Formats: sequence, C-alpha cells, structure tokens
Amino acid sequence: MKDRKHVLILKKTAYFLIAAVMLTSLDAAASQTGDKLKETGKKLTELEQQKEDAAKKVGALKDQENSLKGELSDLNQQLSDVSASINDLEFQIQEKEKEIQITVSELAQAQETKIKQYESMKLRIQYIYENGNSDLAAVLLDSGSMTEFLNKAEYIEEVNQYDRRMLTKYEEVLKQVTEKQNALEAEQTELVSMQQSMEQKKEEVNSLIAKTQNSISVKQGEISDAQETVDEYEAQIVKMKAYEEELERKKAEEAKRQAAEAKKRAEEEKKRAAEQKKSEAGKNSGGNAAPSESGGGTVTSNASDLAMLAALVECEAGGESYEGQLAVASVVVNRVKSGSFPNSISGVIYQGGQFSPVASGRFAVVLAKGANSSCTQAASAALSGGTNVSFLYFCRASLGVEGTVIGNHVFY
Repeated sequence: MKDRKHVLILKKTAYFLIAAVMLTSLDAAASQTGDKLKETGKKLTELEQQKEDAAKKVGALKDQENSLKGELSDLNQQLSDVSASINDLEFQIQEKEKEIQITVSELAQAQETKIKQYESMKLRIQYIYENGNSDLAAVLLDSGSMTEFLNKAEYIEEVNQYDRRMLTKYEEVLKQVTEKQNALEAEQTELVSMQQSMEQKKEEVNSLIAKTQNSISVKQGEISDAQETVDEYEAQIVKMKAYEEELERKKAEEAKRQAAEAKKRAEEEKKRAAEQKKSEAGKNSGGNAAPSESGGGTVTSNASDLAMLAALVECEAGGESYEGQLAVASVVVNRVKSGSFPNSISGVIYQGGQFSPVASGRFAVVLAKGANSSCTQAASAALSGGTNVSFLYFCRASLGVEGTVIGNHVFY
C-alpha cells in the first residue's frame, strides 16, 4: 500500500516538474514578447511625438509662407498703385507740355504783335519828327471849318492815345503769357520730379517683391524638407505598427497556448484526483490529493480601479462600439476572478507584457487626463458585474485568431 502511495507521489512530482518546465518555457517566451512589445510601444510613442513635432514645424512654416504671400500681395498692390501713379504723371506731363507749347506760341504771337505795333508807332512818331510841326499845322489849317479843325486835332490825339494803349496792352499780354509759361514750366518740373520719385519707389517695391519671392521660395524648400521628415516618421511608424501587430499576433498565440496548456493541466489534474479518490475509496484522509488553483481575487469598484480600467479601455478600444469597450473591460475583470492572473485590477493592468498601451506610456497619458464618458461607463458596468464576455484574452481581429469577434477585436 505504501509502495503504491509512493508511486503516486513520484508520478505527481514528475508531472509537476514537467508542467513547471513547460510553464517556465512559455513564461520565458511570453516575457520576451512582452519586452519587445514594451520596447516597440515606447519607440512608437517617441516616433509619434517626433512626427507631431515635425508636423507642427510644417504648420509653422506654412503660416510663415502665408504671411510672406500676404506681404507679396501687398507689395504687388503697391507696385500696381505706383505704376498707375507714374502713368498718370506721365499723362499730366504730356498735357502740361502741350499747354506750354500753346503758351509759347501765344507768347511768340504777342511778341510779334507788340513788335508790329511798336514799329507802326515808331513810324508815326518818326514822320511827325521828320516833317516838323508845320505839316501838322498845315493839316489842321487846311480844315474848312472849326469843326473839321477840331475833329482832325481830336483824331490825331486819339491815334497817339491808341498807340499808347495798344503798346501797354501788348506789354501786359506779354507779361501774362510769360508768367503763364513760367508757371507751366514750374508745374512740369514738379511733375517730372514726382515721376522720378515714383520711379525710384517702383524700383524699391520691385526689389522688395524679388526679395519676398526669394523668401517664399526658401520657405517652400524648408516646408518640403520638413514634410519629408514627417513622411519619414510616418513610414517608420507604419513599419513599427506592422512589427507591433506581428508581436501582438505572437503574443496572442502564446497566450492561446498557455490557455490550452492550463486547460489541459486542469483536466489531467481533475482526472488524477478522481483516480486517486477512487483508489483510496473508504479512506477519510485526503492529504495526498492534488492541489487546486486558487479561486482568484475579488473585484472592487473604487475610484482608483474605475479610473485605471476606464483608461485602459480607452487605450485599447476608444474607437470601438460600447459593446467592444465593455468586452475589453470584461476581460480585465475576468482575469481578476480567474486565479491565473493577479487578483486586483491594478495587478492585471500592470502585469508585464500584457497590455501594449501600458508599456508604451499611452495608458499613463490617458489616466492623467481621465478617460471619456463611454469608456468610463463600460468600466463601471464591468466592475459592477455587468460583463458581456467570459474570455480572458483579446487581440486584433486581423491577426487571424479564432474566437468571438466584436468590432476590430477577437475575444477568446
């Protein structure tokens, strides 16, 4: 009887040794995958931050480019205004030139008229002096009557006065035309000066336009370089996410193997316990019965557990339906109850190599700011016993693992 007990003990010991070796191997593989996931998560966080910084730089550069384009638009408007002013001044100068030409012509005509009048007057005066007063007296004495005499004398006086008036008039006209010419020439000089000033301003604006266009070209080159950096980070992120997905798939397979092995051990243990119970029927002592797994922990629903669970749900299923969010929360609660995982919400969440957002730091960010209302509601429902799945694992549905698919996740 003792030999039989001894054999049973040896068999049980051998079983546990084999199981321990298998568990150690599986745990080591899971640990390596978890470490790689943690490293990948951190690298992804760094790349996403670098991409965000690079994208901000692109945005800042584009704002600078838009500002330069605004300046260029203003300069082009200034150039248009200056060119219009130059054209207007050119027209005014041409019109002023025409007026000056007309005035010069008027002045020449006035001068010619004055000269003619002056020459006529000189001839009359010369005649009087050359013929003496006797001729003038003879003309007057030849008058047939006093009336005729007076009329001739008055006529001679009127001719003299007319000569003086016409000479004075032409001198005044000549003065006015000369003043007009001087004024027009002064106005023309001022217009030319304004035109030269506008031409100089046009050159300055053209220089600024060329400088601004060059600055825009340089800025566009900087934007292109910065955008290339963003694209490079994006390409690295795509590759890293693909690698992360492969690690997740591997992790899911390892978890599935662990679950299958645990189930197999439980069935074998149950079978051995039944056989031992049968072989020792009638005995009251059960000291040599196989040990059983612990019954797991008690799920609490304090504020800390709720905040952590809600944050994890948002990280893992923030874009999923409420059903998918509740399913993720249910997996965490199921693990606490199972006895094969830590017996607290925080223990399950922070267990090494289990949840990528915890390893990458995304979980800490969401926990600090607080999860959204939908994820908080799902976490609260699961903590209160309203779970909607009984599974212990989940992964991306695209990994091809068999199970219950909810949204983009498969639960098993």
